[in-house]
Order: sequence, then C-alpha cells, then structure tokens
Amino acid sequence: MIQFLRKLLHHPTAPVPPPGRKAPVSHPPQTGSLASAITPVRHYFEALNVVDHRTPIPATGIHVHRLLSKFNRLQLASVARYLWDNVGLVFYATDLVANYSTPMIPRAATMNRKWNEAANALFDDWAERADFTGRFDFWDLQRLGSFYLDTDGEVFALWTEEAGFPQIQFLESWRIDKPTATDERILDGIQLDVHGRVLGYWLDGEHRLDANALVHLFDLERYTQYRGMSPIRRGANDMRDGNDIKGFQKVLSKLSTVLTLAMQGAPLEENPWGNPPEPAGEAATEEEPPAETNEKQRSFTVADLVAGDIPTVPEGHELKQVNTPSAPANNIEVISYLAGCFVAGMRLPPAFFLDEKLTGPNQRAVNGKAQRKFDRRKQVAARLGRSAWFRVIAHGITSGTIPSTDGWARCDFIGPSKITIDAGREMAQEREDVARGLMSRRDHYGNRGRSWRRETDQVFEEIDYILDRAQAVAQEHGIPIETVMASFGLAAAKGAAAEGENKLKRNVPDSGEDAKSAADDAGDAGATD
Repeated sequence: MIQFLRKLLHHPTAPVPPPGRKAPVSHPPQTGSLASAITPVRHYFEALNVVDHRTPIPATGIHVHRLLSKFNRLQLASVARYLWDNVGLVFYATDLVANYSTPMIPRAATMNRKWNEAANALFDDWAERADFTGRFDFWDLQRLGSFYLDTDGEVFALWTEEAGFPQIQFLESWRIDKPTATDERILDGIQLDVHGRVLGYWLDGEHRLDANALVHLFDLERYTQYRGMSPIRRGANDMRDGNDIKGFQKVLSKLSTVLTLAMQGAPLEENPWGNPPEPAGEAATEEEPPAETNEKQRSFTVADLVAGDIPTVPEGHELKQVNTPSAPANNIEVISYLAGCFVAGMRLPPAFFLDEKLTGPNQRAVNGKAQRKFDRRKQVAARLGRSAWFRVIAHGITSGTIPSTDGWARCDFIGPSKITIDAGREMAQEREDVARGLMSRRDHYGNRGRSWRRETDQVFEEIDYILDRAQAVAQEHGIPIETVMASFGLAAAKGAAAEGENKLKRNVPDSGEDAKSAADDAGDAGATD
C-alpha cells in the first residue's frame, strides 16, 4: 500500500531502513544546476513546494540574515555603487530621496525666546564647520549620509574634538570590521554584551570605539539587525537587465539605420582607390609592385556601392543587402517595468519615480506614499541632528558662549517642504484650520520647511517696525496714524482693539442704541422690584 501511494504521489522510492536504525533525513538541495532536474516535493504550504520550473532558494532558515555578514554586505555595496555610478535611474532615485528628506535643521524649543535665538545662531555657525576634513557643512553631510544609506546601507558618524569643538568624521561601512581575536559577542565589528546591547564598534578591526562616540545611521528592517545592507539589493538585477536591454536596443537601432551590403561569391582582386597618375614626361623606372592578394582586396568602398550608380559585379558574384530587424517596440515597456520593480525595492511608488501622467486623486495618493518614505528618512537624519544639537549646545554652555537654561537639550526640526500638487488649495484650508484651532502653527509652518517660532517672532518684529514708522510719518506730515497703517492692513485691527479696550475701561455702552437698551433694562428691573 505504501509503495502504491508513493507511485501515486510521484515520490521516489526510498530504501527501507533496517530495524533499530533511523531513516536518513533528506533535505532539498540548496543549489541547483541546469543539468540535474529538481525532485518535486509536495507540501501543504504552496511556498514550500519545490518544482523544476521555479528558481530554487539557495539557502533556508531564519538565521540567513545573520549569516549574510561581511562578505555579502560588501559585495552588495560594490554592486550598488557600480549601478549608482553607471545607471542614471539608480542615481535619480537616490537623489530624489536625498532632495525630499534632507536637510533636517534643529531649532531650539525652550520658552526663553532670547536664548533660542542665541542657541540657533550658535548652531548655525557650527554647521558651517561641522566636517572634520573642513570640506562640507552639516547640511552637506546629511545629504551624503542619505546617499550612503542607499548605496552601502549604512554610515557611521564619528564625533571628534581635535579642533577644540565637536566635529563629525564620516566612516564608511568597511571601516567597522571584526578583529582577529575570537569573541562570540562581536557581531560583524560590533561589540555586544550578554544581553545584546551595543557596547562599541571596532574601527578597522583594531581600535574599539565607545558606542556613544559615534552615531550609526541605517534603515531599520529587523529587530535583530545590527548592520545595514544596501536597499538597492532588491532591484539590482532588474536595473542590470534593463540597462543591458537598453544597450542592445541602441545597437539594434543603429544597425537598422545603416544600409549594409555584402558580396557573395569568390574573393575579388580590386583596388578601390586606383593607381595614382604619373607626372607628365616621367616614366616608371622601377618595376611595378605585384598585385595584392585577394585576401586584402575583397571589399568595395561605400562610394562604389551606394553612390547613386548601379554597381557592376563580376560574373559569378551577387550583391545582396543585409536586412537588420528593427528594435521591438515593447522593449521600452519592459525597461520601464524593470525600473518600476527597482524603485519599489527602494520603498518608493513606481508612479512617483517614473513621472507617469496621473489624475489628481491618483497623484495625491502617489505623493502620500512617497511622503511616507521621505518621512522615514527624515527620522534617520534627525538622529544625527539631535546628536549634533546635544554636543554643540553642551559645548557652548561649558565654554561660556551661551548660558544654560531649562530644557536646553530640547529641539524641534525643520525639514524639506511636504510634496503637494495643490499648494494654493491646501494653503487656504490650512489657514482656516489654524484660525479655528484645528491645526497647530508648528504643523502649518512645518509643512513648508519653516519654524513656527521664528516665523511668529518675525511677524511681531514686522508689526513693531510698521507701528514705529507709521507714528513717525504721521507726526511728520500731520496726518492720522490710521491713514498710514491702512496701507498695511492694520487699521481695522487697531480700531477694533481700541474700541474693545474703551468698552472695558468705561464698562458702559458707548452708542445711543446701547444706552437706550441699558436704560430700558434698568426700568424693567425697577418695575419688577
């Protein structure tokens, strides 16, 4: 019965083990060759079925990501850098992420406005010389860090004070390496404790850096993830195939525009340029060189063949045109589809990357999906910005540049503007939401990459300046101050405020109708008593 079921399920007949001995456990092959067929295995779960028409998975197990350590990570980074340097679409995708995600500008968030201005000025001055090598400012470092996250998968920002103040030195992924000493708690260059907490990083496999001495930037994917891997790995093959198809199509398109002719038959003895004429009155004194062999004289010039005349070929030969097939039209669709597969692996919607023509609602949905990706990258950039704020402000307080205040470590961030296709409509809606208290000023200004504190202080500064200048101009020319302020839209607000203030001071109606109503109310009250 067992043999019958095995034949029915197409299983190979397995040898029966002798009594008292266990049957050998058979595992599906991890690597397959084209010559050997894969033995079909049926499982309840479709994902576990092994068939010969599906590419086998080369490795299995839940520890695959842990095993793919240094060698695979460096290989993926090399492939990603190659595509980034040679394929325009790959650079365009990473450039989009960097443009919409950086820079993240930290701003002071205390209740002391004067201190906030001093702290922001101190940080902005430091940002111009934040790079250890003196080549980039802090905003350029954030942009470079975004590129590293997309190509290498990670980057390390090492803090140093060799210049007398905090500066950042970027360390590429290969600089953090496992030392030669054997230690089970060192995972790919990262020193861990018995509980899995990060204690430090091994620089070049020789010097251990404390965990607080640098900031490790990478995109989170797993809880057990300690090192970052290039996100280009998900679409690297798609971009390589698409680039190859593009190159082949370019060659095919060039050949299809060239008139290619071939001579069929035996080789010909022919000099396409002819013999040069001899000068008059001179005769050849030397013997003529022998004619070249047929092997060197088997081709006509283009002028002889396609110069508008009908070429004459010797008897027994035939002039034949070689027809080159034109490039298939659907190759462009294949390249676009592969590009969409690649950008999807970068966590971007393909429609946003390929700039497809969409309707308004569809474009808003695509922008919303892309904004999620940019917001996640902003959070990674904010980790570096928050660390920079702590160190720069703490150094300024200890050096006496700025005084200390409550909450000096708190900061807000100003990022790039939110992508939208309805700037005018959304601005009107947001203004109404802010006026009704349904939206905070921080969110309103944050959507446009601005600080609500700085913008609010700027508004009051402008009002103070307008009031002072309006008063001076009114006194100089002897005109009412309201006339001058009306040009700036402040007269109505000032008049309403003055009217309300007078009512509060007098606490009596200021118009005839209001006075009459008050008197009537008083009379009614007396009659009632």
